Amino acid sequence: MSVFPAAAFFRFALTYAAVALGLAVSFRDNVLEDFLAAMGGDLDMPLYGLWAMMALVSLWALRAERRRGTAPGPAMRRLGLVYAGVLALHVGFTLVKTTMPQIVPYYADPSLAALDAWLHGDAEPWRVIDHLLGDDLMVRLTPLYQAPWLILAFLFPVILLAGDEDHGRVRRYLVLYAAAWVVVGNVVALMGMSVGPVFHDRFYDSTRFAALTRNLQDAGLDGTVMGTLQEHLWSMYAAGREGFGTGLSAFPSVHVAVAAVVALYCAERSLLLAVPAGLFAGTILILSVWSGYHYAVDGYASIALMGGLWFGLRRLQRFQAPDRAAQAAGRRWKPAVDPAE
Repeated sequence: MSVFPAAAFFRFALTYAAVALGLAVSFRDNVLEDFLAAMGGDLDMPLYGLWAMMALVSLWALRAERRRGTAPGPAMRRLGLVYAGVLALHVGFTLVKTTMPQIVPYYADPSLAALDAWLHGDAEPWRVIDHLLGDDLMVRLTPLYQAPWLILAFLFPVILLAGDEDHGRVRRYLVLYAAAWVVVGNVVALMGMSVGPVFHDRFYDSTRFAALTRNLQDAGLDGTVMGTLQEHLWSMYAAGREGFGTGLSAFPSVHVAVAAVVALYCAERSLLLAVPAGLFAGTILILSVWSGYHYAVDGYASIALMGGLWFGLRRLQRFQAPDRAAQAAGRRWKPAVDPAE
């Protein structure tokens, strides 16, 4: 685990969390009290899988450090920095996400719904998915939207820093990972504030997505973790409460953005990894639309943003590579000393 990327990631995440807290305090009252009171949440969800994966990935990371000759003390400190950075990033993200409606009210859902229909030939994307794949399959796939995605969302930086010795690639993907939360989830989201199809009718007091609501009820989504989460998010919003991972924001999709970052990374590392990672990202996109969490355009925008940023960072690093090589060569070269001097 490289010292610089781990320490830089932690400093960025801590700074972001501090800025997020300042922003939240500026627009809301009793931010800390409400947030800390809701940290436990009202949602009874077992997270044993996440804790188990954290333990396994941590052991793997420490073994990787040991193989590189790193002493246990520094290795533990670096691992701690990464985990602390991930926690600070997610706390900051939640603080900003729950504050965004105070900065820019929700307004973009009608335009996003119209754009979705126009892009798909006046057809609702969720209907197309339901027709092609069916309710039964989609319900069986819903667990992928929670536990596996959550594990990647929390552990990707640890896997990246422990398992990749290419420091340029590590820096690039740490930037992409942070951008999935900060740029996609906060900055761009403020430009298109929306609640998403599943909350549309309750928020706008309409029947625009009544068919979607009936379809999800008939499919039995209410009895799944995904259905429970949707109701939890709405109840927290309706009650004006905040908690870890709460807040309504559809455009663009952070779920798809994170999955796209992981897929891009796997494609760079191995063609064997590229296929399952690409299928996972595609499944997350499809689930986000079928379940009503997102408009299809939310996922398309996330993929375009992450792909564009990935391309830009690759070009930038290739442009900088000759300069770095020249600087390294200059440091290695030392002029001979003239004995006569």
